[in-house]
Amino acid sequence: MTDQGRRVINIILSLLVATGAWFFVVYNYDPMTNERYTGVPITYTGLDTLANRGYAVSEANYKNVEVTLQQRRIDTANISAEDISVTADVSGLSTGENTVALRVAGPEGTQVVDSSVKSVTVEIASAASVDMPISVEYSEEVEEDAIPLIENMSVETATVIATEEKLAEIDRVAAVIDPEDLDEQFKAMTLEVAALDSEGNKVINVIVYPETVSFRAAAGYNKEVRLVVPVKDDSDDSYERTYTAPETVVIKGKKSTVDNFTGITANEIDISNYYEDSEIPIEYDLPEGVSIADEQKPQVLKLKVVEKEEEESD
Repeated sequence: MTDQGRRVINIILSLLVATGAWFFVVYNYDPMTNERYTGVPITYTGLDTLANRGYAVSEANYKNVEVTLQQRRIDTANISAEDISVTADVSGLSTGENTVALRVAGPEGTQVVDSSVKSVTVEIASAASVDMPISVEYSEEVEEDAIPLIENMSVETATVIATEEKLAEIDRVAAVIDPEDLDEQFKAMTLEVAALDSEGNKVINVIVYPETVSFRAAAGYNKEVRLVVPVKDDSDDSYERTYTAPETVVIKGKKSTVDNFTGITANEIDISNYYEDSEIPIEYDLPEGVSIADEQKPQVLKLKVVEKEEEESD
């Protein structure tokens, strides 16, 4: 072996020894460090027990706290605020203002040094409930007209329990899907059902039952297409019938499917036996994989019926 080859081998061996020594020191003698985490959410536990007693959380003076952990320096990059648990047990509280001590815990191998808040003030009031339909939506803004397609939902509605003030904040209850989790193949999913405000933010300190909903989901799209509504009128009477119908309709399905449609034809509507103004639901016989978008329901034909004036005889 040449001198140059020996030098190369010695350099490689030195690097290996140095790297091994560094790992040994870091993992066995790594100095501890204090790290502060902001925006750690407070989880209020015991809400179901409180609801069974007819009460709910009306207001709390803190939603988030700052927590300082003592931890190994090498672990810092792998720990975030989401790994820290801050809880307040409200199960045994009574109506009015209550003070509750916070319970703070960090990940395994860490120690809680300090918390910016040690206790919270919680207002308890009488609970009310409301049933709301469960929607399924994307967690973020996506391409225009992109929607999740849903089938075989395990339950259609959820019961929300909270104070009257909290219920007024709720715009809808929904299961929220990451759009990256879907493609055009339907897949089974089970997700949390959450109460959301009009901005799409989760409303806290409410109970939603059931807590989860199961369904099959795939990536889909809405598309506005031309609509033809065939109308039949075989009447021969003293009434004049006129009507108006939508000229377009929004359909939904997989993109590869709805892209093939520029228009659809509804089922024929027979207006022969209508004798007063009416709104007649438009029905469809759609191909497999295509349906009417939820926001388009119901579509109607508006019928106006007028009795003809009798002609005067000479």
